[in-house]
Amino acid sequence: MAFIDFIHKYMSVVDRVRSTKEWLPVKYQGGEVTIPNHDSVYWPATAQLDDNKYVYENTPGDVDAAAWAGIGLFGLIAGVIPSLSILPRILGVTGSSSHGDPLWVSLFFFLCFSAVAFLPIPAILLSFVYPFKRPKERLLIWDRENGTVTLPPRFWGEPEVVPFKDLKVKKIRNLGSFVQFHVLAAFRPSDGQPIEFGLLHNNDKDWAFYCWYMDKTRPLPPGEVFDPYRERDEERRRREMAGEGE
Repeated sequence: MAFIDFIHKYMSVVDRVRSTKEWLPVKYQGGEVTIPNHDSVYWPATAQLDDNKYVYENTPGDVDAAAWAGIGLFGLIAGVIPSLSILPRILGVTGSSSHGDPLWVSLFFFLCFSAVAFLPIPAILLSFVYPFKRPKERLLIWDRENGTVTLPPRFWGEPEVVPFKDLKVKKIRNLGSFVQFHVLAAFRPSDGQPIEFGLLHNNDKDWAFYCWYMDKTRPLPPGEVFDPYRERDEERRRREMAGEGE
């Protein structure tokens, strides 16, 4: 098994714990939507947002890489190294514990103590590997014209193109903030890894926006960012409806 496959299986356990059980419907259900404007869309990372595509660039930079390495170093210093250093004191050098307890008792307490520290080892290894293997370009593309979504890799690998009607989306608790909240996440079909996204307002209103935006039978969602394209989009809709009526 490749290292990245092992990481995917390891992280999938964490993902199941922090994600909700219900898959979100990929069709607009009515109700309010997030109205994108220059305050609700992170424009420096928005490569394109018009009547054809919404392209969001989330390529990790050097600061993110340094943060990953720092997390790995903290895990080693706070967990693994103390566990290794305490082993001789628990077991002693003569085959019995330093407290006079039977050896199996000492082993039991050592295993209980070290389990918490050693379980994060795969994540620690990932933290050191990721800065050197991070993707050079990480684009999340909502292709309204073709009805597809391009999901970038979570760690490294190749992007996947998924028909929007087949997209699997859940709410998932974030890991990147001390303030815990849910965000939206689309799960890649090949490896099941969640790709987090959203406008970071209201999850329900955000998802309603994406469902509306990806439905070409509807006009563009409300929002000033789409005003320059509404006439062109309306002409397209008239042509397509006329073609279906022939």
